[in-house]
Amino acid sequence: MGCYEFSDFGKHFEENMQAIGLPAPVDVFSSVTAAYANISELAAAVSLYGSQVTVAEVWGATTKLERLRLLGPMIAAYYTGAAVGSAAVALGRSLGCGATIADAMWHLREHGISAPWIEGELLANPQFLNPVR
Repeated sequence: MGCYEFSDFGKHFEENMQAIGLPAPVDVFSSVTAAYANISELAAAVSLYGSQVTVAEVWGATTKLERLRLLGPMIAAYYTGAAVGSAAVALGRSLGCGATIADAMWHLREHGISAPWIEGELLANPQFLNPVR
């Protein structure tokens, strides 16, 4: 099984999000830096406003996530979990041919993102970490 190029992170992220039926604005998640910055914004909003806050409500509270406004009523915790899983898959495919929940949580902590509900979203939705091949 071959590994992939790190420069393909955005492509792999988008593929994984599409495979689980969610949109991923390319400019919001095109690189590891952009993805984690935006995931951090989402995670902070969910931690502040609760796990039932919608993406529309998050968008109303911050201008940094403007490109996600089309997601409207989707629960932000679910979308954030999907984005975390897709980032782990994309990074895993780019650098190491795969990803686990432990990989995802380690990468989040390394980028200053830590909230107890995130691991729960990944455990409740294992499809977020199923790499698209």
